[in-house]
Amino acid sequence: MCGNVIDRHSIAGRLLALIAAVTLLAVFTHSPGRAPGAPSVADLERDLDAIRAELGDVGADYDRAYWRLDETETRIEKLDARIAKTEKELQASQEALGRRLQGMYRMDAIDYLTIILGASSFQELVTTLDFIKRVGDADAAAISESKRLAAELQQQRAEAEREREEQAAAFKQLAAEREKLRARLSSVRSRYDSLKKELDRQRGTTARQVPGVPAKNGMVFPVQGVHYYSDTWGASRDGGRRSHKGTDIMAPRGTSCVAVLSGSVSATYSGKGGKSIYLHADNGWVFYYAHLDGYAISSGTVQAGQVIGYVGSTGNASASAPHLHFEIHPGGGGAVNPYPYLRAME
Repeated sequence: MCGNVIDRHSIAGRLLALIAAVTLLAVFTHSPGRAPGAPSVADLERDLDAIRAELGDVGADYDRAYWRLDETETRIEKLDARIAKTEKELQASQEALGRRLQGMYRMDAIDYLTIILGASSFQELVTTLDFIKRVGDADAAAISESKRLAAELQQQRAEAEREREEQAAAFKQLAAEREKLRARLSSVRSRYDSLKKELDRQRGTTARQVPGVPAKNGMVFPVQGVHYYSDTWGASRDGGRRSHKGTDIMAPRGTSCVAVLSGSVSATYSGKGGKSIYLHADNGWVFYYAHLDGYAISSGTVQAGQVIGYVGSTGNASASAPHLHFEIHPGGGGAVNPYPYLRAME
């Protein structure tokens, strides 16, 4: 009887120990906030990296087309400047030659006998005849120079025509690659957003009242959703009359744009930038958001990561290529290349 009691107590003790061991194993093998069988942070990051790599491949084709078009615009800008210079030189040459010809017609025929008989010395005669010859040589040189400039101008105009044909082809290619990138961004948008949401949840960021997490440089990436961008600083714009002073972040229309730092915002509108926002950060820096589809807030104070607008294509942006044109002005001064800052934010 006593032996049976001891056996029952012993079995019960072993069962309790086994349950405790299983419980501890479950605690150490499952991260907080993660349901059994749910993807881990590493899994989610790997999936997000795969999407970014896929977008990178499509974006690389877009970048090549983008810079090909930029190169043709730069060449046309330089060629137009050369044509303008040649046209000016040719006009000046032809006007000088015209004045000389008019003067020759007004002059009486040269009376060489008068020149010979009127010369007081042989040296004077030689000097006079040499001068007449030099005038003739100068006229011939002026005519030759005008012909040279006219031929050069014709060649430059033909070259410009070829460059503009190349520009049209480059623009067509860019439009095609841009459409591929836009379509791919749209197709992976929901999966990217769901992965990012689950990743933020597992990292414990759901308690934040605003989306976005500050990076090591203290800034929040300005576009909260699937996106693509590259270093387009200094690219030509308006046929080379100005250069690009920001970074274009491609994203589906309506993607949230957030404040990179805390500060105050003011909305504005212009023909080039369309619906835009200036963010005056508390550290004295100014950030410019352009081509917005709409505003989440048009004025007032904001916190870093707070939604302030949405990606669009207002202003002079192409309707088929919604994106955020983003600028950084340290200390409120001139614009600097945002690309390295954006890379650090991610």
